[in-house]
Amino acid sequence: MQQRTILFVCPHGAGKSRIAAAWFDGLRLPGWTASSAGLQPQTEVSVHAARLLADTPVRPLLDEAAPRPVSAVPEADLLVLIDGDDRFPADVRWTLEQQTFDQQMCAEIRDRVHALAATLAPPP
Repeated sequence: MQQRTILFVCPHGAGKSRIAAAWFDGLRLPGWTASSAGLQPQTEVSVHAARLLADTPVRPLLDEAAPRPVSAVPEADLLVLIDGDDRFPADVRWTLEQQTFDQQMCAEIRDRVHALAATLAPPP
């Protein structure tokens, strides 16, 4: 089975995209893996990402490596832009209702990830 990658991109690649990638990888969708990046990456992963995922089953899947720019990530099969500039090309765009790093934001990202994953077919 061919492996496909979904890339979650947010402004800084340090919080929202990391949370989305962890939730996606937690689904263990056959043939798919997640990565994250930022339009203007911060130097460190946001403390909010670890805090919001602390009591979830996907906490161990949180990538805590330094945020990367989109240009440093191999080409993805599907690019999801979270709260980013409309001029940046993306396959899917999410504008989160919740803009505060709290449990409601984490739940919104989780729910959006689950809904997106339900639309993805396994690779050939």
